[in-house]
Amino acid sequence: MPTIERLNLEVLGDRVRQRRKARQLSQQEVAALMHIPQSWISDVENGKRLHVEADTIYRCCRALGCSLDYLTGLSDDPTPAKKRPRPRKTATVG
Repeated sequence: MPTIERLNLEVLGDRVRQRRKARQLSQQEVAALMHIPQSWISDVENGKRLHVEADTIYRCCRALGCSLDYLTGLSDDPTPAKKRPRPRKTATVG
């Protein structure tokens, strides 16, 4: 059975701090955008969290204007991917 890697919380913390500073936001401002306590941001940035909920990472991406891949270290590009338009279904006349 293949080994499943765990999320590197040190990378997550570093990326949160880098992105927050790049956007010139305080920990309190990011926490307010995410509707979470400021202490959560501090704990993540300082590597004190043992796990992070997927929903919380999603809200962090939204607050910091970056992609999930960037925050988790899968990409060095913080830019969120552009949404591709879905093909329209054409009505069939029967």
